[in-house]
Amino acid sequence: MKKTILTLVALCSLLTLSAQTMREQIAADPDLGAGIYTAYRATEQNPTPAPKGYKPFYISHYGRHGSRYQTAPEKYTNPLALFEQAERDGKLTELGKEALKRVRVIAKDAYMREGDLTRRGEEEHMGIAERMVRYYPEVFTGKNGNHIDCFSTQSVRSVMSMAAFTDQLLAMRPGLKVNRYASAAHFHFTKPDEGMNVNYKTARAIAKAYQREHTDDKAFISRLFTDFDYASALIRKVYDDPTSTYAFMGNMHDLAMIIQDCETLDGMTLHDLFTEPERFQMWHFFNIRRYLTYGPSADYGKDRNRDGLPLLRDIIDRAQDVIDGKTPNECAALRFGHDAYIIPLLAVMHVEGCDGAIPFTEIERLPEVWCDSRVTCMSVNVQFVFFRNKQGDVLVKMLHNEREVRIPLQTDIFPFYKWEDFKAYCNSLS
Repeated sequence: MKKTILTLVALCSLLTLSAQTMREQIAADPDLGAGIYTAYRATEQNPTPAPKGYKPFYISHYGRHGSRYQTAPEKYTNPLALFEQAERDGKLTELGKEALKRVRVIAKDAYMREGDLTRRGEEEHMGIAERMVRYYPEVFTGKNGNHIDCFSTQSVRSVMSMAAFTDQLLAMRPGLKVNRYASAAHFHFTKPDEGMNVNYKTARAIAKAYQREHTDDKAFISRLFTDFDYASALIRKVYDDPTSTYAFMGNMHDLAMIIQDCETLDGMTLHDLFTEPERFQMWHFFNIRRYLTYGPSADYGKDRNRDGLPLLRDIIDRAQDVIDGKTPNECAALRFGHDAYIIPLLAVMHVEGCDGAIPFTEIERLPEVWCDSRVTCMSVNVQFVFFRNKQGDVLVKMLHNEREVRIPLQTDIFPFYKWEDFKAYCNSLS
């Protein structure tokens, strides 16, 4: 019993340390608290050299659209209306007046651009494409074929991401033959809403109730408004919530986080409106919401994870056709969509750091288990790079945001896996 207690104490200490680590990271760089709004952070990689005799010949890819504006116009119009009314009523503090000036700039910049890809988002995909060619040039020489099929959802930001990516490929390798599709008929290999919709409303309600219960926004509101009771009444009216003011603080955090995705707002910040504990608190709330509604939680993740299987089957089947010579001219397959597709793919494959399953009763330790910023930032991408030797033996490695990652499959040559073993593993998942 004593040993068990000591083990539990040690475990709790480790969990606390892990949570503090994320807290410290956000304190050092508030943009890391943006969750799914985190702009893509490219770092130069040093790909592990393939075993002797193996050369890359094919890449299968899935990428989320790049950095964008907020998708809902009220994310901009609600706080602007609130601040402007408080200004007319003489109820803003000096910091509140400064916040209003910045919100006006942010709202004006976003006018009629809700959900649009930004130039930064285009540049993210151009950079990923450039590094793909630079790291694996043999794939794009034409020796292994010069045909690339590209598929996008019909979302404009996804289509533009595909265009930016493929234009960069063509600029570097003009001899490529690129076919681009943006039709539901061609994007049949994944249906991300099926599993999510089973529990989405319930999971989201739980996450919002948790946020409502635990948000401590009095100090935040009091920094911006001279009269807390006045501000509370106005917030409830603007956000159509007679029982709580938590939505306003969350909205302001959303605006603070999306700034990094818009090159037109470089130099702008709202981070100073929040204290360090508040920044971590807001990230934690939205990390919980994304985890319960989209992620591999123990309560709701089983159905959701299965949404990754159609995409995985498409990746496996297309690769096998290339290996078997059924599509001899194909050197790459590229797909562009949303984080709703990539989260279950990473989870169902049990990619390291992306499949942590805990029940809601243990949600306070989620920062140690699953982090939305790392799992699915803007332009998040998964790449499967295939290598072959003269004997026809095939290896594959998996990249998450261009970094080599592990799955629970035995290999003596990490990050490389024997294709037959990798395929068997993927086909065993359910």
